[in-house]
Amino acid sequence: MENLKNFQFRYAVYDNALNIHNHSYAQMLFPIEGNLYIETGKQHINLQAEDIFFLPPNCRHIFAANGDNTFLVLDIPLYMIYKDDMNKINGGIRILPNEKWKAIKFLLLNEINGENASHQSILDLFRYSYNMLLLDTLPNSIRYIHEHFNEIINLDILAKIENYSIAYYCEWFKKQTGVTLTNYIKKLRVSKAKDLLLNTNYSILQIAQQVGYEHHSSLTRVFLEYEKLTPKEYRKSIQKPVK
Repeated sequence: MENLKNFQFRYAVYDNALNIHNHSYAQMLFPIEGNLYIETGKQHINLQAEDIFFLPPNCRHIFAANGDNTFLVLDIPLYMIYKDDMNKINGGIRILPNEKWKAIKFLLLNEINGENASHQSILDLFRYSYNMLLLDTLPNSIRYIHEHFNEIINLDILAKIENYSIAYYCEWFKKQTGVTLTNYIKKLRVSKAKDLLLNTNYSILQIAQQVGYEHHSSLTRVFLEYEKLTPKEYRKSIQKPVK
């Protein structure tokens, strides 16, 4: 199975023959021209020019084009994917157009087709769009957590969003996620920190403050709990240059 070490973007043209494929990385497809039939076992989709499709890693898929076509394809390595969220989008997600997604597609194409295409800008646009994608799959209160993960989150607010008592909400939350609210927030902050460690030159303190911790020592403590490495050690272990 093909592996991928770095985030990539490219234009692709698909042929009319049925192809069967599987790869360990994720993809996001933006049709520019033409249609593409995709079958993932759970989905049978004729991808239209206005659609966007997210294909999770390790998802066997069959695809074939219908006539002339051009697609913008983002190839996304595993380290950029929140593994706990992949079960929610098993088989892929067809994203129907709205103003935000239209704007993301426009900005991506504008950046890629510019004279000085910036890999970092394209990466930032993907990260923003990936967060939007995940939020669309979540219950309202969990979506609120993702939108406010770097703030102090009030349990009473979360319970009211779902119209539950606080006691029932805690039980419901653990059934939904498999973990307590405290652990969910810590894991989310670590995931966000890993993304920043890998794809920016921000200092550990700057990253700590962006994910909700006042001091870098607080991030280090939580990072060690979940990754068994300090943030500095984790960044060094990847040894992936920031472009």
